[in-house]
Amino acid sequence: MTVAYKLALARQAAMFANHLGMLDGYRFLRACLVKSQVAILMYHRVVPQRDIWFLPYSITVSDFENQLKYLIKQYTILSLDELVDHIYEQKPLPKKAVVITLDDGYKDNYRYAYPILKKYGVPATIFLATGYIDNGELFWWDKITYIVQHTMLQALELGHVGSYSLGSNHEQLKTASTLVRRLAELPEQKRNMLIEEIAVMSAVNIPAGLGKELIVSWDEVREMSHDGITIGAHSVTHRTLATVLPKQARYEIIQSKKTIEERIEQAVTAFSYPGGRFSNDTTSLLKDIGFRCALTSVPRMTTSESNPYELGRLVAGWTFYVFKAFLCGLYPDLHTLASRMNRIWLSQE
Repeated sequence: MTVAYKLALARQAAMFANHLGMLDGYRFLRACLVKSQVAILMYHRVVPQRDIWFLPYSITVSDFENQLKYLIKQYTILSLDELVDHIYEQKPLPKKAVVITLDDGYKDNYRYAYPILKKYGVPATIFLATGYIDNGELFWWDKITYIVQHTMLQALELGHVGSYSLGSNHEQLKTASTLVRRLAELPEQKRNMLIEEIAVMSAVNIPAGLGKELIVSWDEVREMSHDGITIGAHSVTHRTLATVLPKQARYEIIQSKKTIEERIEQAVTAFSYPGGRFSNDTTSLLKDIGFRCALTSVPRMTTSESNPYELGRLVAGWTFYVFKAFLCGLYPDLHTLASRMNRIWLSQE
């Protein structure tokens, strides 16, 4: 079963459950059985329309605004700082609350998400990978997407990485998404070499400075930081910190914090783990240099007893019904149950 098929199945199941009232019913029942929990929502790109850059973690501007309208009516929207205060002070959490976060620092966060957040007075935290700001560089996954979009080839034959059709916009989007997912599992050096090989094979030259069109500038970061948006650190080069040498991880964490603080003249106390992965050494370093919290990509809800350096988040960039399935706690609960069952099976082998 392909990832695309699983996603389509999840969307259909969520829509069916919503029409039957199951999502609202599950949320009500859950609220009666467990103590108050907060959903930290994770966004990435907010774009005008679905196009080649529209990968699974993207959301359209209209969908983003509709989700915010729903949250404003149905939930208490906390800032990340407010949630962390509740955890450290062991204060009861609101019955229905959410936190808004955006990762990576794309320019569309400034162009589209920021005006909508400002319009409704919604607090949010944007996490920046500082090494990509104002230097024109692209994230590796955006290089893949650009190559797929601009090649004249009708197909890609990549050996053990797979064969891909590129004949239509739909096939290009599917190919880009699949390649990004598969290459994410490779070691950094091998992945970078493969991207270069794909670019040569595809006869595509990525323009120098293209990153400036996609990534937020420091002037834009300063404007947002002085107008209600909290800025957090997301490393320098978006390396997975759990897999690099301790010296490299230390540089990624300390330098990203230092650079942002120098640029916006405000303290940076929140960190988002690149790729959602971390180690005990990583969390210890974050504590030592003054971070109050760190966010993962593990799909779980947050309570007043949660470890502030291992806060889970829920992906928000899918259909509205999947969005509701995450919010009501159904998906996080299923993920937790599956993880526990897997551990039990492994322990019995």
